[in-house]
Amino acid sequence: MSWRYDVYVCPDPDAPSHGLYCHDRMEQVEGTFHDYGYRDAFKLAYERAEEHGHAAVWSTSPFNGKTALDYQHIRGGGLCEICPPKVRGRGPWTKHILGDRFICERCAAQARREWGKRNGWPDSECPWYWPVLDRALKGAS
Repeated sequence: MSWRYDVYVCPDPDAPSHGLYCHDRMEQVEGTFHDYGYRDAFKLAYERAEEHGHAAVWSTSPFNGKTALDYQHIRGGGLCEICPPKVRGRGPWTKHILGDRFICERCAAQARREWGKRNGWPDSECPWYWPVLDRALKGAS
């Protein structure tokens, strides 16, 4: 039994605004990885998104068959899900305490400062609010 990681690419690379619901239309599997292949899956999704505009990695549990969105990349970054609507910045798919999401660097830096201050950590040691791809490639959890 092993975890499965499937990489999907958005069928509409020229869509003016890729968003969280775009993945409902993703049907083409670009690559499938097993066990600890999530790093390779994230890397492939990043590369495909750079080529096509938007890609995602879905994992499937070997225990109950449930799927989850583990990583997403949009060329230029997704709209920040923390910024107020009129200010919306763009940023990478980021590790977030309430579930990973797109967060701009300004919001991530502010959250790292606040979270670190609350827990007595320097900003650089805050385990949250770092791009998922950076953490995956470095082997961080």
